[in-house]
Amino acid sequence: MARLDVPTFEEASVQRQLESASSSSGKSSVAWETIEATSNVITTAIQLLSQLSVLITILRDQRDGFLLAAISFIQSLFQWSSVSKSVFQSLVWAATTKNEDYIRMQGYKHVVDNPKHRKEVVAGNLGEHLTRLFKGAAARVGDDAIDFGEVRRYHLFSDRLTFASILREPLRELPQIVFTLRAVQYPASIPLSLASLTLINQTARSFSATVFGLWGVSLSLAEQFANVRKLYEISTIPNRIVDGTKPFPENQQALRNGIALEFRNVSFKYPGTETYALRNVSFKIGAGHLCVIVGVNGSGKSTILKLISRLYDPTEGTILIDDQDIQTFKLADLRRAMTILFQDYTHFPLSIKENIALGNPDIPYDEDKVREAARLGGAEDFIEKLPEGFDTYLERPVRDYYSPLPEGTATLFGRQVDYSRLRGIGKMRKADTSFLSGGQMQRLAVARTFMRSLVSETGSSVGLLLFDEPSASLDPTAEHDLFERLRALRDNKTMIFSSHRFGNLTRHADHILYMDDSKVREKGTHEELLSQNGEYARIWALQAQAFL
Repeated sequence: MARLDVPTFEEASVQRQLESASSSSGKSSVAWETIEATSNVITTAIQLLSQLSVLITILRDQRDGFLLAAISFIQSLFQWSSVSKSVFQSLVWAATTKNEDYIRMQGYKHVVDNPKHRKEVVAGNLGEHLTRLFKGAAARVGDDAIDFGEVRRYHLFSDRLTFASILREPLRELPQIVFTLRAVQYPASIPLSLASLTLINQTARSFSATVFGLWGVSLSLAEQFANVRKLYEISTIPNRIVDGTKPFPENQQALRNGIALEFRNVSFKYPGTETYALRNVSFKIGAGHLCVIVGVNGSGKSTILKLISRLYDPTEGTILIDDQDIQTFKLADLRRAMTILFQDYTHFPLSIKENIALGNPDIPYDEDKVREAARLGGAEDFIEKLPEGFDTYLERPVRDYYSPLPEGTATLFGRQVDYSRLRGIGKMRKADTSFLSGGQMQRLAVARTFMRSLVSETGSSVGLLLFDEPSASLDPTAEHDLFERLRALRDNKTMIFSSHRFGNLTRHADHILYMDDSKVREKGTHEELLSQNGEYARIWALQAQAFL
């Protein structure tokens, strides 16, 4: 693999070929499986020779022996021809789907079942919205909503009700019928003791095999019913984050002036760990204020934002929203009143247009607002340059499929397998993923965050904006432009940033929290922290040296 260049390595058909070469079954190497297959061929050949010699010996002295053998061979030939017909007609193939509803339906499903998207699904109130979108797409697709494997199985066995398939079962029993008629006509020619022994032996073996088969099927059926029960029990799994009962906010107009926030002696450990991510943290942020949380990586900056959006609840202490315990409010209302961009943001396996539109699940899709959000996020220009523009899939949720034959293999007609020709005929993609730079991906994430904030200017109920390292992958110019747009968008809303960079953002902040070792070590305005000549002032001076 190491010798392959980038375009070759990224080729979808080459990737499939590499997967097949790595392991065909997942249990052993391809080389060992080839040795096994070779030994099986040799063993089968020996069995054929021995069986042929036995058949010739028996049939030579058996009345109508060759007739019985011919009838048996015909039955097998019918069965073999029906399978081989589909196999030989499908030596080289490629499969794709152009059904947009089916592609979106699979994309919605992957957003929900992939753990890497879970934070954004929960914090963005996307659960019910994605379910509605999935049901709508599934209804439009109808009975065609099946995976490629099912389609291929249907194609391979679509001839089961042909005339040949109807003849198969009678042909299977025909040798026994002929033999029985001959036995009635010439009873003396049959060695009854040997026939009885053979009959008893075969029947006993068949009976025991049936018993064990029934036992295995029963166990399998019990397991399947248990899996069905588990499927339905998913809807009754209790959430650990308990929903509140109070609506939020009590007065929608109050959100226009932002949300007040307070941490009182908050400590937190992530589930399954014994180390504190936050320890005895206390601070206040007034409604409509701009707060910047700074500090080294791992100091707890991101954890504060996760607790505010109630992805987790504090291990100790209390968080107050507008002077009331955050846990008393309805989760859906609370999360509808804020928007959050995570440091480890993800992109959904949907089009760019839908990735941005999901930033606000409370309104119908609005293309003008999607484009405006992309402009504010600094993403509109490069999106327009993509071949499919806003309809580009960053990661296609439905993969294309290719036949097992590798590229370049000689076919029966003397031509070589060329999947690029097949892709051209089917207008298929060369790859399932569109490659963008880290800065471009971050701009898309910022645009999705802007989507909800944009609507807030025309009546949406967003009063708190949370940004976790929103400029980590941006160049200085893009970072400056982003912060200018954010400040213009802010109006009177409360805005909280976490960042390890100091600059214009901290100079304009109403509050700065300097964190270290899971605690708030210093807090105040930029001027106040500089005058304290503490750790904030030291790091500010250290970063400023590069520009002096």
